[in-house]
Amino acid sequence: MDERSSYDGDDPLLELDGVSKYFDQESGLIAGLQFDPEAFPPISVDRNRVKAVDDVSLEIRPGETLGLVGESGCGKSTLGRTILRLLEPTDGDIYFKGENLASLGGEELRQTRSDMQMIFQDPQSSLDPRMTVGQIITEPMRAHDMLDDEGRETRAKELLEKVGLDARHYNRHPHAFSGGQRQRINFARALSVDPDFVVCDEPVSALDVSVQAQVLNTMEKLQEEFGLTYLFIAHDLSVIRHISDRVAVMYLGHIVELADKEDLFENPQHPYTRALLNSIPVPDPRENGARGVLEGEVPSPADPPSGCRFRTRCPRLIAPDEYDWADGEWEETRAFVRAVKRRTFEPMTAAEIKDEFFDSTLPSGKAGTVIEETIDLVATDRENSGEGDETLRWDAAVDLLLESFAERSICARERPAYDLESADRSAERFAACHLHR
Repeated sequence: MDERSSYDGDDPLLELDGVSKYFDQESGLIAGLQFDPEAFPPISVDRNRVKAVDDVSLEIRPGETLGLVGESGCGKSTLGRTILRLLEPTDGDIYFKGENLASLGGEELRQTRSDMQMIFQDPQSSLDPRMTVGQIITEPMRAHDMLDDEGRETRAKELLEKVGLDARHYNRHPHAFSGGQRQRINFARALSVDPDFVVCDEPVSALDVSVQAQVLNTMEKLQEEFGLTYLFIAHDLSVIRHISDRVAVMYLGHIVELADKEDLFENPQHPYTRALLNSIPVPDPRENGARGVLEGEVPSPADPPSGCRFRTRCPRLIAPDEYDWADGEWEETRAFVRAVKRRTFEPMTAAEIKDEFFDSTLPSGKAGTVIEETIDLVATDRENSGEGDETLRWDAAVDLLLESFAERSICARERPAYDLESADRSAERFAACHLHR
């Protein structure tokens, strides 16, 4: 692993290059138990790996807040923990101030941790209920041999006031505080070792809306005062828009769009980003129209789709170029494929299916032939409709449509490029989508 040159304050504070984190499916409590191989012979199992974070590359500049947003389970928190080496990266390099954290260990890594801290999502479980607030805040300073006992106490009380609490809270226990106050204690603990970089893992998601605003304002004030750099992880887009300078959108372990905050909210380019923004509730009761809702389930990270990972739910899947499509035919075909795949329509005759999805006129050429064969499998009056098990016929219809259309799209054949080595690293916008090649 190559090392960057000596760090310059104008360089990115943090740079990720192809960072991945995979988990073995057998990891966990049972996997950690040791058995006698003679008494309990090993069982052969499929050892697919869960690709929680897969080939992520991005930069975070000194003093900025990079928002990381995406659905639950997309890998946001795993990425944050991997950056801090709370989880060991499976692959890739993590450069912090020019030094590759992925290659550090032992005392070198321990010393670096004072420059990087984390605020966890749950303000209650992240505080030891047996320790006083003072002990919680001074513990990191003691671990890094900062100051003496009197100096640590003085600094802890100063930080309590900085985060909006009172120095008299020093000897109280966490149960005596509200959720918002506990999160402020978490923030004081993170600041105690004077870090440059803080990973904020959904720090306000467990708080009331009014308290969220107070905590966010405190974080912004302290960022300016202490010169902090944030990676702010959240699923609430209104929070991301409030606090971020740039936004990275994550889906199933991949970064799919990266842009300046206002540019992303006003002009989203990736279909997934558009879907997220369309799902934001409108607080005006006079607003008419249903909000956009993505169809389908998020695929398993143990077996992600080929090509673009969003393609199985994408409303803008690119048509396979081996067919000749007239205006609107690909959109009609896509709707038919989704309906057959999810079996969302009642049993119909062939004529009813054609009228429902294609206005009675099928696409011409090979595409029309495939659709005709599919209708022959699922229609109630076609020659094959009574043959074999109904479930098997529908499964055959789904396989035929996916193999003929969805799997032949460039979205399925090729992963959208995300190569920072060949791209302009200072670029403000990136969208991993074949529509923007």
